[in-house]
Amino acid sequence: MKSQSAICRLVDRLVLRITRKPASAGFLLTILPIICYIVLTNINTIMNKYQTWYQNITDRARIRNLDCYTEKHHIIPRSLGGTDDTGNLVDLTAREHFICHWLLVKMNSGEDRAKMVYALRMMRAEKTGQQRYKTKITARVYENIKKEYSIINSNRVKGSGNGFYGKTHTVAARQRISEANKGRVQPLDEKEKQKAAITGRKRNPFSDEWKANMSAKKQGENNPRYGVKLEESTLQKMREKAIGRKQSAETVQKKADAVRGSKREKKLCPHCNQQIAVNTYPRFHGLKCKHRSQP
Repeated sequence: MKSQSAICRLVDRLVLRITRKPASAGFLLTILPIICYIVLTNINTIMNKYQTWYQNITDRARIRNLDCYTEKHHIIPRSLGGTDDTGNLVDLTAREHFICHWLLVKMNSGEDRAKMVYALRMMRAEKTGQQRYKTKITARVYENIKKEYSIINSNRVKGSGNGFYGKTHTVAARQRISEANKGRVQPLDEKEKQKAAITGRKRNPFSDEWKANMSAKKQGENNPRYGVKLEESTLQKMREKAIGRKQSAETVQKKADAVRGSKREKKLCPHCNQQIAVNTYPRFHGLKCKHRSQP
């Protein structure tokens, strides 16, 4: 490409100048690795406006002295092969530092872009001695950063990228987990946190296709309880637990308030010609209706 050829010609001229004027070799040798990196990677293969802005900021930082708060910035990020050499470091204001990392995201692609998204996200983090860029980021910019960060993270842990991919717990491990949780009573504060997390949250309605798939996966032999018969001792425990059990007045009131004023959907039974609530229809009507004529 034209821009890449121009950079190669520039490298040739710098090498020639080093041979003619050894006094300038120190500075030229410092910036030569940076130029070589530019040629060999995709960071500046096409000199677009973002790369120009980035270069203007870093070039200006090389020739100035600031007496305000500054942060060290790697011109070529360490995650992209940059070093801690003085030629690759500049002092930037907090605002310039944030803008440079934003530009690096726009300048890169593929895995390099993913690394720069991680770095940009961390620009909002702060520790002792740091004075991060405090100016409000627009909602659109923040949304785009978070969306891309979420997609990158999701792709990293999918399939073989997941540390537990293809693995299963051994019988011994399952037994340890079972023993650790047996008899555990969930603390009240933990319950309250879970309630607070879902209170007011609305779930998107399930599609008919999703419902059909879930139903098919639980039918017949696919159902984990298929063919299972409870022991008589288990049935007796269930009976004893249910005998004399009464709901508290508060529970009864909550149930009444939940259904008050709502109309339950009904379905017509073709055998007894009655409108039956859909939740009890499959239990006593339809194929199980006592008025159904036997074949």
